[in-house]
Amino acid sequence: MKPAVALKILSPDEKFAFKKDLLVRSIVIPVLAAGVVNLTHIITNSRYDLFHLIINYAYFMALAWAIWQGNVQLFLFVKKQLRFPLKTYYKSILVLYGFIIAYTALIAAGGILLWLLFSHEDSAAYKNVVYAVIAIVISAIFITNLYEIFYLRGQQQDIEKRAEQLNIAKTHAELVALKNQIDPHFLFNSLNTLSYLISSDPVNARLYNDTLARVYRYILINREKNLIPVSDEIEFLSNFFYLLKIRFDNAINMIIEIKSLAAEELFLPPISLQIILENAIKHNELNLNSPLTIYVSLSSSYVVIKNKLIQKAYKPPSTGTGLKNLDNRYKLLTGKSIIVYNNGEHFTVKLPLVNPQL
Repeated sequence: MKPAVALKILSPDEKFAFKKDLLVRSIVIPVLAAGVVNLTHIITNSRYDLFHLIINYAYFMALAWAIWQGNVQLFLFVKKQLRFPLKTYYKSILVLYGFIIAYTALIAAGGILLWLLFSHEDSAAYKNVVYAVIAIVISAIFITNLYEIFYLRGQQQDIEKRAEQLNIAKTHAELVALKNQIDPHFLFNSLNTLSYLISSDPVNARLYNDTLARVYRYILINREKNLIPVSDEIEFLSNFFYLLKIRFDNAINMIIEIKSLAAEELFLPPISLQIILENAIKHNELNLNSPLTIYVSLSSSYVVIKNKLIQKAYKPPSTGTGLKNLDNRYKLLTGKSIIVYNNGEHFTVKLPLVNPQL
């Protein structure tokens, strides 16, 4: 059986919010105090001089303040100590109102009767005590209802705030996990290439190692960034392609058709172009007779990477950290998805660009 979800205990900030109603109390309490004793004929103003009239009204205001403040403390006590499950929420309301009515009636009746003992009123005023108490209890219930609405609104805002914080934390955790997947994937492929060159071409292996260091330095510097300028990513892609050129020679070509100054003003997630380039190499046949040519261009608000499909004789295994990983990163960072076209002849990937000024 699942445990019942209980109503939330008020936080220190919420308690402070309930107590921070001095302005409201300074206006409402005098109005209620004067209104109730006059409408129910508890006090006869003509029987008192100005001084004693001020004293009497000050007493009723103090009594109203005691009732108000006591009800606030009761409200906080009930919400904290009597934690009813949400499915029995209305039971908590009945209990709360029961405490409010009992406390208000007791204090109001006792306070008014005590005042009558020392007042200039006649015995007829005692008949109006019941009406005064009823009026005060109704006022207390109304004010308590306003506090309950305030509490529920605060509770809802707290739930929404917590949900937003959890969503941000979840998004950050997912993004960090996706970023961390880049390095092992890249390093695995790079070391395989270096190992191959060491045994087959020691001279190019040294050059490859130096270039690899520069490429990996770029990854280390930018891995914590969410977005980088397109121009920086293009420069990185050129260096990375040089590593591929050392290994595959003329079996692979890349044509970059980005000369616009917008490349310095538009942004995209780091290491995005490398992933697409690796994907193209992984899934296409590379040979000198039919070289793979990759075109990189800037079209409207996208970087477009396109290559002709050259089917391999066998389908290589996939680790699942390619385009799907990149698409997830885009969704988390920009709320957009990458666009992939495959018409059987050409494979095209369009990466949305971000303009921070918009």
